[in-house]
Amino acid sequence: MAASTYNALPLIAAVVVAVFVIVWLLIKTGIALFHHPIIGILLIVFGILGLWNYMIIGIGIIVGGIVFLVLSAFFHS
Repeated sequence: MAASTYNALPLIAAVVVAVFVIVWLLIKTGIALFHHPIIGILLIVFGILGLWNYMIIGIGIIVGGIVFLVLSAFFHS
């Protein structure tokens, strides 16, 4: 039986890092909104906060993708 050469560690690490970055940025956003409620209300009224949430998810995906590429290159070399 042939041994599998696929290693799931880069994918698992990338997902964990992406989730961690997204949660961390959402927590930081929540803290900032509690410290400056007037700015938070203005961001919600003008719809900018929703765009910020999409940007947070995008940042998490980009960071997770970079982690995946780096770990994949490390394990395949």
